Amino acid sequence: MKRQVGLFLFVLAVSACLPIFSGSAKPLERPNVLLIVADDLNVDLACYGHSVVKTPNIDKLRARGMVFDRAYSQYPLCNPSRNSFMTGLQPGTSGCLDNGMNIRDAVPDVVTLPQVFKNNGYRAVTTGKLFHQKDPVSWSRISNVRTGGLLPTDKDPMFYLEGWNDEKKTRGEGRMLAGDTTPWFEWRSVTKGEEFLKDGRTARATINRIDEIAEDGVPFFLCAGFSRPHDPFFAPKRFFDLYPLEAMKWPEAPADASAIPDHAFHGVFVEAFESLDDRKKREAMRSYYAGISYMDEQLGVVLDHMKEKDLLDNTIIVFMGDHGYQVGEKNYFNKGLLFDRSCRAPLIIVAPALKADGKTCKRIVEFVDIYPTLTELCGLENPEGLDGISLVPLLGNPKAEREEIAYSYCNADRSVRDPRFRYIVWKGGGHGLYDHAKDPGEHYNLADNPEYAPVVERMQKLIAEMPEHRNCQKTYEKH
Repeated sequence: MKRQVGLFLFVLAVSACLPIFSGSAKPLERPNVLLIVADDLNVDLACYGHSVVKTPNIDKLRARGMVFDRAYSQYPLCNPSRNSFMTGLQPGTSGCLDNGMNIRDAVPDVVTLPQVFKNNGYRAVTTGKLFHQKDPVSWSRISNVRTGGLLPTDKDPMFYLEGWNDEKKTRGEGRMLAGDTTPWFEWRSVTKGEEFLKDGRTARATINRIDEIAEDGVPFFLCAGFSRPHDPFFAPKRFFDLYPLEAMKWPEAPADASAIPDHAFHGVFVEAFESLDDRKKREAMRSYYAGISYMDEQLGVVLDHMKEKDLLDNTIIVFMGDHGYQVGEKNYFNKGLLFDRSCRAPLIIVAPALKADGKTCKRIVEFVDIYPTLTELCGLENPEGLDGISLVPLLGNPKAEREEIAYSYCNADRSVRDPRFRYIVWKGGGHGLYDHAKDPGEHYNLADNPEYAPVVERMQKLIAEMPEHRNCQKTYEKH
């Protein structure tokens, strides 16, 4: 459905931009783009109303741009989500539905987001983790986070993760939380070896790339992929100290057990999380929050360097998580579910020409919308067949009209979110309807309530319109 109206809305988007780009708000000449993706970051941030997590640099960024309050990942798992927003395609369109699939195997001729910028004379460079799998076609150069140097484009880009597991060389208090079945579910309050942590390395590599590109004087499309708050939960001790264990409060369990069918979850994780006592639950929450604050510090390193180089006024910045994350909600501590906490993630866009400073947009948007947004802001032509719709009209007016539907996939499960409801259809049987006007925590399943039958019927029609692909039966895989 979105693809059918995409061209029409694109024309409207361009028209809507004309007055915005007049007078003092002229379009930037060959603006740079900085895309920052934080791994497994949910909306537990001050600019999304969270009262505990401390993120001063994200707060500064939102003061310069627009917060999209209800932005949704198309697949709450790293690789399919990243491949989706980096191609502008729904997972059902591309067929990329697990962590092991390379986007070029799924869609060999796809023109990715960095690739379209590279093809238009931009220096397209990545540091840290952006694509989950290799894709040298997308980039001009690929950064090695261990040395801070660049790799030739004919190298396998997974080399930019060389030394990625050096975090194990760090020392500090910590422990595994659920035994050998979930070895990644570990925290460490680092007191020695902070230089080995991934996000510090990514920040250092990013500022090196900024210096090199700025010296060349060419426009850049620069991606920085931060690893935190993704597990294992390693961060410097100073960030653990921000969150006293006794202050951590585990979310309330749903009052209606029917809201959570067993097959909505994944067995090994359920068993691991059910084994946690109260202290371990608090430790898990504290570790996740410490990772967010550490990532925020490294974001500040990059943004401060951009300011020092006088690049902020000519750079479009997108900051996002790749998907959401359950932090104890429904007694679950991971992603990969189709509930709101797994699918909703932060999205902040700073477009200096549009003067959206400090505004919040409440419209439902999708991560596939990022691709056509950036190309429009930079005056580039899109490849045919994108599933997303540009967010430029909303950057000019956060209340601008648009179709408010967000699709999400996981395994063969499907979900659709509109301004009020989330509807889920599970492959294992059953369906869920949750009324966010009355139940934002999705505790009460209304799918079989006769009063909501018209809503269910409408949502089922939307589910039927979701792009499908032969690979949609792929099984769920961790990380």
